[in-house]
Amino acid sequence: MGSESQRLAGKVAIVTGAGQGIGEAIATGYAAEGARVLITGRTRSKLDEVVSKIEAAGGTAIALEALAGNREHAVATVGRAITEWGRVDVLVNNAHTFTDYLPIEDPKMEENCMIDMQSAFFGSLHLMQLCQPHMVRQGGGSIINMGTGFSIRCEPGFLAYAATKEAIRVLTKTAAKEWGQHKIRVNTILPSALTPKSIWYLEDSGTYDQELAKVAMGRFGEPKDIAPTAVFLASDDSDFVTGQTIGVEGGTTML
Repeated sequence: MGSESQRLAGKVAIVTGAGQGIGEAIATGYAAEGARVLITGRTRSKLDEVVSKIEAAGGTAIALEALAGNREHAVATVGRAITEWGRVDVLVNNAHTFTDYLPIEDPKMEENCMIDMQSAFFGSLHLMQLCQPHMVRQGGGSIINMGTGFSIRCEPGFLAYAATKEAIRVLTKTAAKEWGQHKIRVNTILPSALTPKSIWYLEDSGTYDQELAKVAMGRFGEPKDIAPTAVFLASDDSDFVTGQTIGVEGGTTML
């Protein structure tokens, strides 16, 4: 399939939120590099389309309908990967329920924070906890969590989203320190790409030009722009990289 390098040959990857956008691009990129990929998401029809594309290109993938933040679904997800392929080498926590713009003083703020935390933070934590013993037994693995530049820049109106993503960066760095002894690497990507949700938001809010002006490279990213970094972090090429935050967003956020 696609790539001649097969940098992920023999590896098994779980990619959440892979029915479209960044998750789909990462899953497709992994399969092209030789990984067997288990993709999850909320909409079965979208997942099946992604699996069909991967298989048509000669890759291997299976789909499982699962909701981020539901521990029973997380157990089923990891269990399926182990049943099918006997191992988990790579986990990409991409799924996240996104709550829209909301000022801090809005009474719904607490509810929004709880929704975002359950989906993204606890969703990531569940799968990390469940994959860890398998990665320990195998002698290592790579976990990739998704953050956001919004948590660094503290954009107005996005407290719930940004606070959750910053909590994920803390989760990443803590896990990297605790699990490094087991050769489990944990890193965060700050992605920026024109996904269906982001396109809707930019159009609905009328902020397209305003947001584009923040991008040093002068263009918005596409999902395919994120995949190569995710491939690098999943591969043995990044064997000595852990606990890092890597922005793939055209220089919008510079650490």
